[in-house]
Amino acid sequence: MEANLRTRIHELGRKQGIPEAVVEEALRHLRPSISLCEADGSSWQEGVRPAAMAGGLPRLPEGMEWPDSDHPHLATIDCAALPRDVLDIDLPQDGHLVLFSDFDDFDAPVLLHIPAGTETTEQEPRIVDENWPIYEPVLLHPLVVWHIDNWDDIPGAREFTERNPSGANKMDMFVDDLGHLFNAPGFARIRLGGRTHYFQNPPEEDGLTHFITVFGDPFEKTSNLAFAGTREGISARRYEKLGYYLEA
Repeated sequence: MEANLRTRIHELGRKQGIPEAVVEEALRHLRPSISLCEADGSSWQEGVRPAAMAGGLPRLPEGMEWPDSDHPHLATIDCAALPRDVLDIDLPQDGHLVLFSDFDDFDAPVLLHIPAGTETTEQEPRIVDENWPIYEPVLLHPLVVWHIDNWDDIPGAREFTERNPSGANKMDMFVDDLGHLFNAPGFARIRLGGRTHYFQNPPEEDGLTHFITVFGDPFEKTSNLAFAGTREGISARRYEKLGYYLEA
């Protein structure tokens, strides 16, 4: 983590009256994720190569038909364009992740990894009925976002709150400030790694590791879609074995 970023986090801690030692311990509990955001002219996007396309039509290997599913194409992620050595999960170093889903509980989404160098062609639309969507293509830029899963997991923070009547409120405000500091300034459509957010029963409660979340709002859906699995399964690219989670 850059020194100026550490300095800004300590400034946030001082603003809320958090002891320096607790802030330093919190820094060790920060976890990285990658947000894929729409281009909006933000300065951080200058010179940043797009790493995904949401919507549009997918490119699939020669001879491969649209997956055996009525799902539209949600996104294609260019793994080689993602920041390297950031996440604590094993992402492919190259090739493309291609995702199909209609945010439907009854039909399992499809997640494919197409290795680099594979000859691909753009697919013809698979129109199931008049309501079947082809989403407008949107380029997405990657941004590393740091967050704390739960300050109650930090021993120093627990001790601080037990000794101070307003300590819990101060820690909540500190974590909120961190969220504002690290939130993607562009609109995030997809998150890789980190922890599932906005889920009442997150897969982490079952001992699984978050892989990808696709947010439904940009697709005019009320649910968010998350994939999670074991770290071993994610590393082995056994994406068909991943669990999927839908939650409004």
